[in-house]
Amino acid sequence: MRIERAWMIACILGATIAASAVGCGDGSSSNNPTSSSSSGGTGGSGGTGGDGGAGGGPGGSGGGVSPECTTPADCTNQGAANFCGEPACESGKCVRKALRPAGTPLPSQVYGDCLEMQCDANAQPAPVNKDDDVYNDGNECTDDVCMDGVAMHNVQAQGFLCSAAGICNDMGQCVQCIEGVQGCFSGNQMCMQGVCVGINCANGIKNPGEGDIDCGGNCLPCDDGKTCTNGSQCKSGVCTAGTCAAPSCMDGVKNGKETGFDCGGGECPLCGKDEGCQLPTDCQSGVCVDVFCAEPSCTDALQNGDEAGTDCGGSCPNPCP
Repeated sequence: MRIERAWMIACILGATIAASAVGCGDGSSSNNPTSSSSSGGTGGSGGTGGDGGAGGGPGGSGGGVSPECTTPADCTNQGAANFCGEPACESGKCVRKALRPAGTPLPSQVYGDCLEMQCDANAQPAPVNKDDDVYNDGNECTDDVCMDGVAMHNVQAQGFLCSAAGICNDMGQCVQCIEGVQGCFSGNQMCMQGVCVGINCANGIKNPGEGDIDCGGNCLPCDDGKTCTNGSQCKSGVCTAGTCAAPSCMDGVKNGKETGFDCGGGECPLCGKDEGCQLPTDCQSGVCVDVFCAEPSCTDALQNGDEAGTDCGGSCPNPCP
């Protein structure tokens, strides 16, 4: 009996294994014995395939950054070349190369502007206050000074002594006398408009030597249109046909607003070298030093004479850029 049971168990296990080998379908296969279909059950769907590998990464950047420059000519952002510095290209970058140490004065300077042009830390010319660069206006009754780079011509106090035994009035003029303050030294004179004149110059009579009534001779000069016998009697210094003439730029006399003989003053032609001046604009050179026009030079910071540019070209040794 035991042998028969063991044999029966083995048979059952073998049948089970054989059935499993034949019906390996999924659970949806029909085992209904009444089905008349001869085809097997529907096969299960396959799993979703994995994504393909991503495409190549983004393209790498090109080589290094392009240089800013290859020659100094590319560096226009560094300004033009001058006494202090020049544009330069160093390792592909634009820089300004210093040609002189900071604080170096430029060879060309404007006279009397209370400034000195120097090279600064950026290798460019820059103004620096210079209090000893004082403009002389030629007036003894003003104190010419520079303060923080600004020229000032302060009026001296009334009574300040000036040349020819004169005295400064409160308008900054050198006069012989000041009415009510300082009279004339001679008892035969009186003070009139800051000038010592004869005591007969206010009597309403044309006295001997006078060109017209109370003018000319030892009185104040006569105004234009007054009668005269010579130019010394006239304020203009010109007596024409017995009459004091108005100043002109062709009368050979320094009169009117002129700073030199028939020149300067804003109305007549500009004055040449060594002619009188009050301002640079009175002079052909544009330079007025100690009330006289200077000749053009290659260091006056102006384009004058035969120069092709400011202090360059022409007779100057420096060529223009």
